[in-house]
Amino acid sequence: MRESCFCGRSGELEDREPVLDAEARWLLRCPNCGHLDDLGWLTEEAALMVWGEAMRRRRDPLRTA
Repeated sequence: MRESCFCGRSGELEDREPVLDAEARWLLRCPNCGHLDDLGWLTEEAALMVWGEAMRRRRDPLRTA
């Protein structure tokens, strides 16, 4: 899933840094500017898949998609 950030960065949503906020919401942080995007607009299943893929990519950055 491709996206663009407010800072002008564009790329795959899953290439952002996965974080949990104080309310345990799934967020993705832009690696360029730190902007946080809430995955609440997705269904719970879709958000979990995107967040999980972002986690996997952070653990193993050489193996993407």
